[in-house]
Amino acid sequence: MSRQLSNRIKRTILALLNGSIMRENLDAIAGCSNSPNLISGLRRKGLSIPCEKVERFDKDENSCWPGRYSFTADDKVLANNWLQENHNDFI
Repeated sequence: MSRQLSNRIKRTILALLNGSIMRENLDAIAGCSNSPNLISGLRRKGLSIPCEKVERFDKDENSCWPGRYSFTADDKVLANNWLQENHNDFI
């Protein structure tokens, strides 16, 4: 079964295949302003995409815990399969 992937999804998959990504960085990479919603959609399609909370400090030096997304080994296999199915139309 062929799965049509949007360019936003392809950018997200390629980025996560290269390593973990902070939520705010994924917004810029994917070209969206709500990457948690984008990740939620990918999870509904079968990917796990764990989110690790990591301590950071905001502009006022207050501790905060933003998320960092990554692929599991199974996610990498599935995502690579999706990209292979779409290799002819990738831009």
